[in-house]
Amino acid sequence: MSDNSKNPINSFNNTAILIHWVIAFFLMVQFLIGLDMVDIPKGPDSPRPFWFNTHKSIGIILGCLILFRLYWRLRSGVPKSPAGTPTWERIAANISHMLLYFCMILMPISGLVGSLFSKYDLLFIGITIPKLFEHDPLIKELMTNTHQWTAYIFLTIICVHILAAVKHLVIDCDGVFERMMPNFTNSFNGGAKQKNEENS
Repeated sequence: MSDNSKNPINSFNNTAILIHWVIAFFLMVQFLIGLDMVDIPKGPDSPRPFWFNTHKSIGIILGCLILFRLYWRLRSGVPKSPAGTPTWERIAANISHMLLYFCMILMPISGLVGSLFSKYDLLFIGITIPKLFEHDPLIKELMTNTHQWTAYIFLTIICVHILAAVKHLVIDCDGVFERMMPNFTNSFNGGAKQKNEENS
């Protein structure tokens, strides 16, 4: 048996890898827009409403993608830690992932609830979403603060997550980093192998 053969429970499937990087891309876009749009001055000709509505639309899409990712994680499971991984590192990884998902869920929820209690219309890609609640400045302020502080915490955890991934790649060299990277070569070879087995 080849050393490169993989047990499915020890590797992420293509769907998990794809949704991971799609969410990572949209999160990066959201952070860039969010950090910049708050400094755009208000005014009749200001682009501020456009960027706020764009941020909200992407946030709704992200919320749906995150729910799907959570469902897929529960359905497919996650790879095991490499043999020999210290206990503290396993615990730290579990806590880090729980915090990542907590922030990923709280961010869109707080943003959506804040928008629903705002005095402004909630637009999703130009379509007005009916508001079921009257404007409430206290709830709006609470959700805005929650959204902002969660973003700061989220960015910190993401930085730790990236540093941990680099550690696995450069120092540990244990294959953990590669598990979340698209591997088209293995996919093509796997498909060709399966085809040859079917024709044999």
